[in-house]
Amino acid sequence: MSVQSHPALPVSRTPQEPPATPGPRPAHSLARPAGGRLAGLRRELVFVAVPLVAAALWILGFRGADPRTMGALGLLTLFTPLTVAALVLLLGGFLASLYRKRPEWVLGIYLVTYVGLMHGTPPVLYGTLRYAWAYKHVGIVDYVMRNGSVDPGIEAGQIYHNWPGFFTGGALLTELSGQPDTLGIASWAPVAFNLLNLVVLRFVFRGLTRDRTVIWLGLMFFLLINWVGQDYYSPQAVAYVLYLGLIGVMLRRMPRRAMIWPFVAIVAAIAVSHQITPMMMLLAVFALIALRRTKGWYLPLVAGAITAGWALTGALDYTLPNLMDLVSEFGNVVGNADQTLEKSSGQTSQADLQVVWGGRFTVAVSVLASLIGVWRHRTTGGLLLTATTLMVLPGVLVLTTGFGGEVLFRAFLFAAPFIAILAAQACIPRDGRGFPLRSLVTAAAIMAMVAPGFLLGYYGKERENYFTPQEVEASRWVYTHAAPESLLVEGSTNYPGRFIDYDKFTYVPLDREPEDSTAEMLDDPAAKLARWFADPKYADAYVLITRGQKLAVDNGEAMPPGSLDRIEESLRRSKDFKIVFQTRDAIVFASSEQGAGK
Repeated sequence: MSVQSHPALPVSRTPQEPPATPGPRPAHSLARPAGGRLAGLRRELVFVAVPLVAAALWILGFRGADPRTMGALGLLTLFTPLTVAALVLLLGGFLASLYRKRPEWVLGIYLVTYVGLMHGTPPVLYGTLRYAWAYKHVGIVDYVMRNGSVDPGIEAGQIYHNWPGFFTGGALLTELSGQPDTLGIASWAPVAFNLLNLVVLRFVFRGLTRDRTVIWLGLMFFLLINWVGQDYYSPQAVAYVLYLGLIGVMLRRMPRRAMIWPFVAIVAAIAVSHQITPMMMLLAVFALIALRRTKGWYLPLVAGAITAGWALTGALDYTLPNLMDLVSEFGNVVGNADQTLEKSSGQTSQADLQVVWGGRFTVAVSVLASLIGVWRHRTTGGLLLTATTLMVLPGVLVLTTGFGGEVLFRAFLFAAPFIAILAAQACIPRDGRGFPLRSLVTAAAIMAMVAPGFLLGYYGKERENYFTPQEVEASRWVYTHAAPESLLVEGSTNYPGRFIDYDKFTYVPLDREPEDSTAEMLDDPAAKLARWFADPKYADAYVLITRGQKLAVDNGEAMPPGSLDRIEESLRRSKDFKIVFQTRDAIVFASSEQGAGK
């Protein structure tokens, strides 16, 4: 294989011809006629109209949709022929625009429209923040806003307080926006992060190739294969943008003094914000130096020193107690991967299996397409070597950590941009010239294969990810009425929880109890909970059962289906408990002898 290391090799290998010497032009030809500009705009009107029509069809398709009626395949069960037609029209119009060599601003309209429809639909349709973990992240921001700082030694949510960059930034943004809390900002985070990903990825791709077709097709492929759902309000989402930005900076030829300051700033921001992204960042920095895509032998040392410096100072309260766990996972490839596979293999319903295998199919097709792109353009040089290396590197994460059963998801997340651009290469002729009809057909075939898996992986769990306004209302009532040091018994953690004063309470999720405790609970729920409530160390005690909790329990393996209904019914009948708050989708119990709270 012939490999070159030029930092911005064009995909096309067409010999460069000397520019023709322009002859004298008449004076009247120096100014472009206004009619020419208008004619050019008119030519673009059809291509600009397509995403507008697609957006209108998408909105009409969801008109009157009720997220409460979502079935086992989540938001996909609310799709209509109009929404499918809108998606086909949008993707087809994008390919047609590439084929007809439309300007980049036209292509940008298609990608922005796709992000707006795909990631803006949940906040508009739901009216609430999705994902239980997003509420917990809002709770950390709430803590920072109340206290003006973090507490690295805190027991609840300690890992977040030891990597607080995202949360302190979130607190600042919330205060500057004048919002009473972060829920509204967090609801639109997926749209914001995906738009940022597009901007930063274009910067990265332009450092790999000058072929605009490969760049824009790679951007669309990235949107179509990134189904893992790490674009919500989270440290991973912002660290991901920073990671890609760092790669983009390193792919540019610039004076060392000009690069070192943005390099240090980005590395520091990543180091204080997330735990797994710094590992991926260090691998990428080493690789780009080894490939001679950037100069500065000392850059890996700088990145390593900053990362280790934070881990051993600001995050020391978490690093030392958990050091042995990190060591035990290092090199345990099978065990680390199994943590992820066990999560998905536990799904037993037909719908769950469709979601799991839909995501896997998208991964398989996109990786296969990227390998075809590598093979077909194996003599192109710098683009393939760099992109292939950055695509393969995330696999090293499996050597280092299980990351709570999510390491395979995170590995694919970091590989996805480079899988996407290499898959785009698979559609381009070997000589790198243009985007002929056969390239359009190839790209359309790849899109047709990966899009269903993306929709299944990204939208298939929305019935559990969606929380009704009544569930949010019940949670808010508990957090604003429970006295500090209260016990909060949760049916499960899948509800809008812990977003207000989260540090003031003790939480006990019933679906995470040991097996013998669960059996005792289901045998006589009221009696067991009454004993818990009698513990004098708690100021008050509440049981919160919601719609989302019931869905999670019935779809899991920790408790038999219907367990929370059984517990709720037992508490309703017991004279030891009373209902202190109730909505259509949630109910709150307290001891009969307990007051209404503060």
